[in-house]
Amino acid sequence: MSPRTRRRSVGASLVLLAVSIVVSVAGAPPAPVAAAVPQQIRVDGHGWGHGRGMGQFGALGYAIDSGWSGSMILDHFYGGTVTSTMSSSPDQRVLLTGMDGRTATVCTTAGGLHVSADRYRGTRHAIQIQRLDDTRFQLFTGDSCGGPWHQWDKPTTSRGLRVEPVRTKAGSDYMLQLSYGSEAGTRYYRGDLIAIHSAGTIRTVNQVDTEAVVRSVMTREVSPSWGDLGDGRGMNALRAQAVAIRSYAMAGDSRWGSIATTCDSTSCQVYAGYGSRQPGHTRVSVAEDGRTDYATDGTAKQIRRFGVFGRVARTEFSSSTGGWTAGGDFPAVADAGDDVAQNPNHDWSVTIDRDLLERVYAFVSGDNVGSVQSVRVTSRNGLGSFGGRAVTVKAVFTGGTYTVSGDDFRRMFSLKSNWFIVRQT
Repeated sequence: MSPRTRRRSVGASLVLLAVSIVVSVAGAPPAPVAAAVPQQIRVDGHGWGHGRGMGQFGALGYAIDSGWSGSMILDHFYGGTVTSTMSSSPDQRVLLTGMDGRTATVCTTAGGLHVSADRYRGTRHAIQIQRLDDTRFQLFTGDSCGGPWHQWDKPTTSRGLRVEPVRTKAGSDYMLQLSYGSEAGTRYYRGDLIAIHSAGTIRTVNQVDTEAVVRSVMTREVSPSWGDLGDGRGMNALRAQAVAIRSYAMAGDSRWGSIATTCDSTSCQVYAGYGSRQPGHTRVSVAEDGRTDYATDGTAKQIRRFGVFGRVARTEFSSSTGGWTAGGDFPAVADAGDDVAQNPNHDWSVTIDRDLLERVYAFVSGDNVGSVQSVRVTSRNGLGSFGGRAVTVKAVFTGGTYTVSGDDFRRMFSLKSNWFIVRQT
């Protein structure tokens, strides 16, 4: 067993899952099997994440163990694309998902702010934007994010209210501060904040330069300490990551129409603005790091395209490919770098309690499945050990036979990836 192999038990809590399950045989017990399924079913696997595009640990391994440059890493994982430099750095409109349906309370410490909307004139230190109905906002002003609040003029029918810092000096005191409530604290954002009527509620968007987005996302998607590894060679993995993040953002996302180009959650790329401050504290915890900033600045405006003048590539990435990428928009390739010593997920092992397996299948199928007789992967993608990633998984119960995709089986039991083998003995 590899020293990086870890074992854990899958938790017993069930969640609502969107799983496509095929009932191959139902209502009649299957033929007896030679050996009973044990109480603990072992699942061995490789990698963590969907495996499409670049593997982050693979990038690290190629950088520190093989001496690859950032460009070599990108060429390997994103076959069919080339590096291109944008003439300018456009703004992104980042949907702040944690603010959906919540009153926007915005302030600055020193610089002041103003609102771009009819009737609202002058500089304020703090404002609240409350939604009255589908067409109207009411604004309130205060001396700080804690109020007290006073009504500011009449309601406005503007579809969106833009809050801008009056001064754009360096330092968090001049940035817009957005309150996430008395328990979650305050976040600091470069650029502007926009309150918008959308989907029957109020939503908040941060409009900010793409490079600022990359700087924030970098520290949430990869460890800045990688830049120190291999006598600094790990910086090439950070450079590749910066280009991948920038390209992913520039490829666009149509889920929100004209409201936003991306979001701040794992549904897009995790973005935390400039930093945050906990309730009752004065210190700002900065969400950026000098090492990832260096990688971002060193690749400024660089993206990957399908051809010199082609569309921007949606450069997906995941933590660990397990040794082979999964294909998709980019050709599947071997990932020898994934076996780097720092990767705890190149190999992994978990156990699934037999009773839990029966309960989960009963839950997702809505049937009384009975007792499990066997579970096995019936088709794979053919790349790597075990025959590659699981494509379909068949489970035989006394109440019927059920087939799900490898991805669905992974979600049903919170596995790290869809590259696994089920061991019943």
